[in-house]
Amino acid sequence: MLAVKSSYYSIQAPLIYKSPVEDINDSNMAKLIVHLVKSFEKENPELFKGKAHGVPGPKFKYSKSEMLGLYTFATFRGHRSCRKIESFLDDKSKACMYITNEKLPRKSKINQFKNDHAYLIKHFLKYTVQFGFDFGLVDFKIISIDSTPIEAYINEFRTLSIAQILYLEDLIYDYSFDKSTQTIWGKIKRFFFFDELPEDMIDLIDEIHHNLNQHGRQLLQIALTSKKARNEILDTLEVLKENYDGKHRVSVTDPEARKMHMKDDTIKFAYLLQTVVDVKTGLILMQRIVENKTDRNQIKPAIDHIIDTYNAVPEYILADNGYYGLDQIEYAYSQGIIPVIPDRDDAMKSNGTKSDNPFAKCNMPFDPIKLEFTCPNNQKLKVDGIVEKDGESQLRFQTPECPNCLYKKECAKNNKYRKLYQPFNPFFIERKKVFLSRKGQKIYKLRAIHSEGAFSEIKEIQEFKQSKRRGRTKVEIDLILEAIVFNLRKMRKHLNVTLI
Repeated sequence: MLAVKSSYYSIQAPLIYKSPVEDINDSNMAKLIVHLVKSFEKENPELFKGKAHGVPGPKFKYSKSEMLGLYTFATFRGHRSCRKIESFLDDKSKACMYITNEKLPRKSKINQFKNDHAYLIKHFLKYTVQFGFDFGLVDFKIISIDSTPIEAYINEFRTLSIAQILYLEDLIYDYSFDKSTQTIWGKIKRFFFFDELPEDMIDLIDEIHHNLNQHGRQLLQIALTSKKARNEILDTLEVLKENYDGKHRVSVTDPEARKMHMKDDTIKFAYLLQTVVDVKTGLILMQRIVENKTDRNQIKPAIDHIIDTYNAVPEYILADNGYYGLDQIEYAYSQGIIPVIPDRDDAMKSNGTKSDNPFAKCNMPFDPIKLEFTCPNNQKLKVDGIVEKDGESQLRFQTPECPNCLYKKECAKNNKYRKLYQPFNPFFIERKKVFLSRKGQKIYKLRAIHSEGAFSEIKEIQEFKQSKRRGRTKVEIDLILEAIVFNLRKMRKHLNVTLI
C-alpha cells in the first residue's frame, strides 16, 4: 500500500540532463541549492513568513531563503560552526556570493538563524525527499532503518556522579535558603573566594572537598555568587539528574549526551542517530537523535515518522537484530508494513557468529511453514505443546526419537528429550516466513548497502565525525543538514542534472 501527498509540492524544475556525469563542484551544487530553496519557498510561502514559532527578535537583513541556502552550501563544503561559516563568507567565493546575493551575514546572525529556524531546516529535508519522489528517486516501497553513535562535543572528564549531584543540591538547599544557616553559607563563600577558613568550618570544607570533584566545586562557586546564580545552578542540577541513565556519570558540558560504545570499541559520550533511508536510491527520509542508547523500541517511532511526515505507507521495513522485538514486529504489521528483521538465531546465521556446536538451536534449521526443526541427525522436532516460558507463551518442539539417538548425550545432555522453543505468536511465525524466504533474503541485503552506506558517506566523504554543537536538538539539526547535503549528492549522481 502506498499513499503519498501529491498536492504538498508541485515541482516544475527547469532541468536538462547531461552526459557524462559532471563532478559535484561548488558551482553546480550552488545552483542546485538555490533552485531547490526557491522552489521550496514558492511552494510553501507560509514557512517563510513571520517569526519562527512566535519568538520575538530583530528583523533579518537577509532573507530566510538566503540563510537556508547558505547553511546548506556551507555544510556541503564542510563548514559547520558559525565562526567557520563567517570566515568562509569572507573569502567571497562566487558560489557563496551567488547564494547570499553578495551579502555577508556575521556570526551572530548565522547562529541566530539556525537557533530560531530549525523548523525550516527540517521541512527542507522533507522537500528534498519529495523532490526525489517526483523524479523517481524515492518510492517509499522499501525503507531501512539503522543507527550510529555520534561523538558529542564535550570534555570527557568534566563529569559528575549522581552522588555528587545530589550532594551539591543538598548543600545548596541546606545552607543558602534558611536564615539560620545563611551564616554558614557566607563562610563557605569566604573560603572559596577569600581563602578564609575559620576553625568551625574545617570539617564542612573537608567534607565538600571529599564529596565534590573539581567540576562540582566550580558549580558551587558559581552558586555562591548571587541568588540568581544559585537558582540557575539548581536548575542545572535538575537537568543533570534528569539525564542520569542509572549507571554512568553525567557530562556537565552536555548533560543530554550518553556514554555509548563507539564503532572503534571505545566508550565515549555520544548521541544515537537513527536514520531511515529509501532503498531505491538511498535517499535519507529521517534523521533523528534519540534518548535511547540502543535500538530497542525504535521501529514504531520510525514508522510513525514516515507515515506522519510523508503520508506514505511503505511495503517493507528493514532493520538488523538490534531492533527486534515482538511488540515492534506486531506494530509494523498493524500498519500494513512487512518487517524484514532477523531474530537472534537468524542474525547469528547471517553474520557468521553462530555456535560451532552442531546441536545449538541456531544450527538446527527451522521451517516456519511446517513448524518444525531439523536436528543434525535429520530428525524432525515438531510442536509438542504450548508452555509458559520466560514470561510468555511458547511453542515447545521435540521428537520421540531422542532416547534412541546416538547423539543424545551431546544434544539433550541429561534430559530424556531435547526441547526447543519458539514464541507462540502469529506475527513471529509470519516474520520468520518472510525473512527466511528467497525474496526476504534478497530484500534484506539492501539494508547494509544503503543504511550503512549513508553513515559511511556522511562520516567519510562529508567528514562529519563529531558534533560541534551541544544539546540533542542542536546536534539533530546539524545532522539533518548533513542529510540534506547527502540527498543533494544523490540527486546529482542519479539524475545527472544541471540547472539551466
